[in-house]
Order: sequence, then C-alpha cells, then structure tokens
Amino acid sequence: MPYQEQQRQEAMQRYLSGESISSICRDFKRSRKWFYKWQKRYESGNPYWYKVESREPREKPRKIAPEVEETIIQVRRKLKQDKYARIGPQMIDWELRRLGYDPPPCLSTIKRVIRRNKLVTRLERYEKKGTTYPQIPPLFPNTIHQIDFWGPRYIKGDGRFHSLNVMDIYTRRVSTYPARRKRTQEALEGINTVWKLMGAPEFMQFDNTLAFRGSNRYPRSFGPVIKWCLRHRIQPVFIPFGEPWRNSHLEKFHHTLEKQFFRRINFNSFTNLVQEIEGFKTYHNQHYRYSPLNGYTLEEVYERDRICPDASLGTDFSMDEDIPLEDGYIHLIRFIRSDRKLNIFGETFPVPKELEYEYVVATICTDNHFIRVHDNQWKSLFTIPNSHRQFVTYVLALKGF
Repeated sequence: MPYQEQQRQEAMQRYLSGESISSICRDFKRSRKWFYKWQKRYESGNPYWYKVESREPREKPRKIAPEVEETIIQVRRKLKQDKYARIGPQMIDWELRRLGYDPPPCLSTIKRVIRRNKLVTRLERYEKKGTTYPQIPPLFPNTIHQIDFWGPRYIKGDGRFHSLNVMDIYTRRVSTYPARRKRTQEALEGINTVWKLMGAPEFMQFDNTLAFRGSNRYPRSFGPVIKWCLRHRIQPVFIPFGEPWRNSHLEKFHHTLEKQFFRRINFNSFTNLVQEIEGFKTYHNQHYRYSPLNGYTLEEVYERDRICPDASLGTDFSMDEDIPLEDGYIHLIRFIRSDRKLNIFGETFPVPKELEYEYVVATICTDNHFIRVHDNQWKSLFTIPNSHRQFVTYVLALKGF
C-alpha cells in the first residue's frame, strides 16, 4: 500500500481514538485542510475512501456521441469512394447537415475523429523531374573548398570593404582575406594567401562572378584565377547561374561572420578590422563545433582525418606575370532549360531533348580541346568535339590564337 494511503488511514485511527487534530497534523506535517478533506471522505461510507479519486470530469458535455463518430467515419469512407469528391472536414460537415445533424460537430472535432480512426490520406510525394544536383562528396580534408566574396560592408569614417572567404567543406575550417575592392587582383591575392595557410584543395567551387571566371570583354578566354588553379593542379567548379545556395556552407559562415563578428565590434579603421577578423577566424577554427562533426572542433577534425601533408603552392607570384594556360579540367554545373542551351562562359551549345530541365556537368578538358558533358551522377553523356565550329573558335581563343 502506498505511503500516502497508510498515512490517511493512520490519521483517522488516531482521531477516532481521541487524539487532537492539531497533534495529528503536526506529526504528519499536514494542514488542517488536508485532515478535513480525508475526514469527509471517511464519513462518506466509501470503503475505499483513502484512495485518490480520478480527476476526470464526471460529465463531458463536449464529448462526441459514439453514433455521431461512427456516422463521420462512414461519411468519410463513402466520400473516398467517389473519384472526384472532396473528403475534407468541411465536406463532411455539409454531409452531416444534409443527414439532419444540426448543428454537427465542429470542424476541429471532425479532424480529431479522422486522425483517431487513422483515416488521414497521405498523398505520395511528387518528385520534380531534374532536381537531382551533382555533388562532389568531401571525402577528406581539403577535398573541396567553397570560395566567395562577403560584402560590401562599411566602416564608419573609413569606407567600404569586402572579404574573400574560403571554407573547407569536410572540416568547416575557414580563412579570410579582407580587401577594399572585389576584383580579379584581390581574388587572386586572397586565394594565394589563404591556400598558403589552409593548403590547396583538389576542387575549388566558385560562383560565376567575373572576378573568378574572367572578363566580359574577352568572354572566350579564362581569367587569372582559373589559370592559377590549373597551374597548381586544382580543378575549378562553377555552380549554376542564380543559385548561390549551392555554396550553402560558406553562406552560413557569412551569416555567422555578420552576427558574431561584424555587428558586435566597432571598428575604427580598415586596419583594425583586418586585425580583429584574424582573431575571429582563429577562434572559429579552434572553438566552434558543428553538429555534422559530432562535437569536435574544426581543427580537431582536420588533425584527425588529414591523410597527407598539405599541397605546396610553391613560390610567390606577381600579378604582372602572364599565367599560362596549362592542362587540366574545369567543371561547370548548369541547369538546362526549355531552350536546351548549355551556357559555357558566354558560348551556348545545343544539348539533346532528354536533358531538358536537368542538371549537367560540362567539363572543359584543356589538354584534349573538348568539352565532356556529364549527367547529375557524373556519368559521361556525350562529347562536344573540336570539329564543332563554335568550339574550335573557343579553343583557339583559349590558346591565344
């Protein structure tokens, strides 16, 4: 028997034996209100007076009658047999009114009856055609880096600035390079500086900003950033036009940089910002923990999983030097629309109808002078040979003819 029930019975026995109520309440550390409650229960004559009674209401004026619930079930099942009928609570409400229920149960009650009797119809989820996106899985540190400019932001009294940010997707480690402007020169200087700290990746993922891909004045030639990647055996990857969320990991870091850094510190100059952002970058890599990393810091994941020393970038470069186009691969992820045109840095190539509304990967092979088009699983579909008149012009322009 529970202790509380024994206590109630003992209190009544001591009371019946002539002990005062005050003494009983003092010994049990209870109030007189508690004693009078159980005294009243005892005097009711119920043999189980000492047990706790259910607090469920004795009357439930809003409880639906069983026959009404059964009618709702039958109406629902009948409506489902009609191919074109609506079967929602509002339709059931109208049917109940037609059957003479006035007023019928409210719509929320009808919904509860449907859920309680497992009559909810779950439609098969419609999968859109062509939405599978070609991914490059990060298998180890420095497999793939995402890179983008953050900004512009403004320092009071000292003008605007940008920051070239790079993130290693496997470890989430980041590096930053603040710059006054967003140009090819700043992009190339930033990449060279960042990769000396983080190590060079196998793939580098960009958006289609001119600072990364080249110039509109010479749309058939590669810019210095692409040439710099090929020079160090790094494969550039360009995400589709108008889809910045494909760099989602780096975009989330931009939000963190905005909220946890830029909005918390008052900078008195650009030099002050450069100093502070270096400290924030170090703190982020050494202390931040992301759920996909199972609670490890970014540096801990990097030290645990790297399989070889970071690739060296060699000697420093000069922006004045002419970087030659070397052999390598350049990947462009593109979404094929109804015009079935594959856009490669301004040049368009027709593709088969079966690729309409699909993602494809166009790989420019600078050594063999052709473009290989892959599906969203990176399986080769076809090759645009150098017999194609447009591509011949394109390749010749790349080689400087």
